[in-house]
Amino acid sequence: MTADWYDRPRSRRDPSEPGPRARVVAASTALLLREGVGSLTTARIRAAAHVTLADLAQLFPDPDGIVEAIVTTQLEVVLGAQRPSLDAVHRLADLERWQARLLDSRTAERGCPLGSLVYHLARRHDRGRLALAAAFSRWQGLLTSALSRIQAAGDLDSDAVPEVLAVGVIAALQGGYLLAHTAQDAEQLRAALDMALGQVRLHAK
Repeated sequence: MTADWYDRPRSRRDPSEPGPRARVVAASTALLLREGVGSLTTARIRAAAHVTLADLAQLFPDPDGIVEAIVTTQLEVVLGAQRPSLDAVHRLADLERWQARLLDSRTAERGCPLGSLVYHLARRHDRGRLALAAAFSRWQGLLTSALSRIQAAGDLDSDAVPEVLAVGVIAALQGGYLLAHTAQDAEQLRAALDMALGQVRLHAK
């Protein structure tokens, strides 16, 4: 199993969820990534998602909720790909296998679904920024838990701080994805992850 979140089969939609909602979120995501947060007007979203004004108002009474839904949906894509492999990490060798799966997937040159939103939201949409911060925190939490299990198994010394190491790994992932996407070269991601996991290995017992 690879961590290719772009090619991962999508989960079956909850039958109780209105069909137009998925179209609104998908269309809004495309507009945001292509033209920025200023493109998320009612008229543009309605036209792109093929929904009525009544549908849009019912689904998202608060317009800012659309941006939060974009972040949540992208987070689900990331966690859907990352959680199974990170939950399986109990020893240092498992973490290295997780790295290998990341590098073996086709996502490196296509960027990160969450990271792609940072430029558009971090300084331009406060609620979007807060949603992104919460999303990255959840991803970081998966890494922290994995590193804590490695430490509990005796593969990392007591000086290792899983929370700090997890921040370094997330930072390397985001920087690596950005460079790999820009250069269309997955080796950029490999180099960034090697540096971050090198810091983890400094605490190996």
